[in-house]
Amino acid sequence: MIQSQVASTVPGSALSGLLRELRDGARVPALSAAVGRGGEVVWADVAAAPWAGEPTPEHAFRIGSITKPMIAVAVLRLVADGAVALADPIGKHLPDAPGADATVRQLLTHTSGLQAEFPGPWWERHGGPSWDELAASGLERLWEPGDRYHYSNPGFALLGRLVEVHRGRPWDEVLRDELWTPLGMTATGRVPAGPHVTGYAVHPDQDLVHHEPVPGYRAAGPAGEVWSTPSDLVRFGLWLVGAESDRDAGEAVLPLAVRRDLAVPRVVVDDAGPAGGPWATAHGLGVRVRQDGTVRTVGHGGSVPGFTADLRADVETGDVVAVCGASTAGFGDGTGLLALLQGGGAVAGAPVAEGSPVAERQGSNGQASGGRAGIDGTWYWGPVPFLVRVDAAGRVDLRSARSGGRGTLFDVVRGELRGVDGGYWLGERLRVVEADGAPVALDIGTFHFTRAPYDAGTAVPGGVDGVGWHVPGPVG
Repeated sequence: MIQSQVASTVPGSALSGLLRELRDGARVPALSAAVGRGGEVVWADVAAAPWAGEPTPEHAFRIGSITKPMIAVAVLRLVADGAVALADPIGKHLPDAPGADATVRQLLTHTSGLQAEFPGPWWERHGGPSWDELAASGLERLWEPGDRYHYSNPGFALLGRLVEVHRGRPWDEVLRDELWTPLGMTATGRVPAGPHVTGYAVHPDQDLVHHEPVPGYRAAGPAGEVWSTPSDLVRFGLWLVGAESDRDAGEAVLPLAVRRDLAVPRVVVDDAGPAGGPWATAHGLGVRVRQDGTVRTVGHGGSVPGFTADLRADVETGDVVAVCGASTAGFGDGTGLLALLQGGGAVAGAPVAEGSPVAERQGSNGQASGGRAGIDGTWYWGPVPFLVRVDAAGRVDLRSARSGGRGTLFDVVRGELRGVDGGYWLGERLRVVEADGAPVALDIGTFHFTRAPYDAGTAVPGGVDGVGWHVPGPVG
C-alpha cells in the first residue's frame, strides 16, 4: 500500500499541493506523480482537471523516451551474457543496419552521428517505419561516430532490433520477462496493461483541447512506445541507483556494479543552444545524468504527442521522483517535487510561459522549398509556440517562446538550411513548405511547424482531431 507520508517533515499533503500547483500552472489535463524512498514507493497522487475523469495512480501514461534506458538494460544483459560487446559495430549483429560502423556503446550514448528522427513524416504522430523500411530509408549520418553527442531516436531502434535478433522475440516481450516482471512493474507495457489516460494538446491561448493520435511505432518502438505509471517508474529508478528493496531480484536483472557503470557520465549533452548557460546534463549508457548543484540524479525524460514524463533518481540518497502528464506541451520536470522531498523547498521545474497570440494565417498543403522570405514571427510545434527571426545574413534563429526551451540557429550549408549552432536540431534540415508562393509550414528535422496550432489547412502528420480544437467535456 502506498503511504500518505514520506517523512515526518514532508507530509504527502505538501507533495500533493505542489503537484496541483504544477498541474494548474501548466494547464495539464492530468498530472500523476510518485515518490520512492527507502527502497519503496511511499507516495503517489494524481491532479486532474474536473472534466478529465477521475484518474488514479494506477492509470498509465505514455512515457516516451523513458523507454530508452529500459532498452539499454536489455542490451547490457546481452553484454553480460557475452553475446554482444559494447565495442562491437552494430553491423556485426545487424548487417542491414544504417550506420553499421557505429558501435553499440556509441548508440547507447547518442554519439553514433545518426540523425535525430526517422526519415519521413513526423513519426511520433504519423507512425514509425518497419525494420525493412528503416534499413532502406537512407538514414543520414551527420557526424562520424564518436565525434559528438547528437540525440538519435533511430539509434535506439537499432538497439531494439539488436535485442530482438539475439533473443528471438519482440523487444517488449524481452523487457517484460527480463525487467518489468522481476522489478514488479506490472502496469508497464508496449500497450496499456490496465487503465490509462487520454493524451491531449492544450491550446496555448484558449481553453481548448485537441486529441492526439496514438499510432503504432513498429521498428521505432524502442525509441519511445512504452506506457507506464509513476509508481512503476519509481520502482525502475530505485533499481537504477541500487535502492530497491528486493536486492536479490535486482541483482538478477543486472548487478549493481553494472548499473553504476551504466550511469557514468560519458558525454556532455550540449543542447542548450546559442544562448544557453552552463552544462548540467550528461549521458551515460542509455540514461540521463543530471547535476543540479550538489544533487546528481540518474533517469530520463520522455515526450510524445499528448504526453510528457520525467524520472530522476538521486544517486546518493536513493530518493526517486517520477511524474507523468497528459499534455503535449508538458509540465516542466520533477525538480520541485524532489527538492521538496529532500527539504530544499518547492523549487519550480522548467517554467511554462504563456503562448504567443495565434497568427491569423491559414494555408493549403504545399511543397518544401529553401526560401526564407516571410517566415519571421510565431510558429507552433503542435501547441508549443516558437519564435523565428531571419537576420541580415539570412540565418534563421528558431527559439522556443518558453524559457528554457529548444533553440537552434540555421544557415545555408551545401545549398540547404542546416542547424549550425546549438540545440536539438544542430545539423538537421529546415525546409520551408509553401502554398501559392507563401510559407505555410516548416519541416524541421521531420517535425511540422505551423502558423497556428495544428493548422488543419496544412498536411499535419497523423492528422488533426476530427472536431478540431474544442472545449473539453466530461470523460464518459
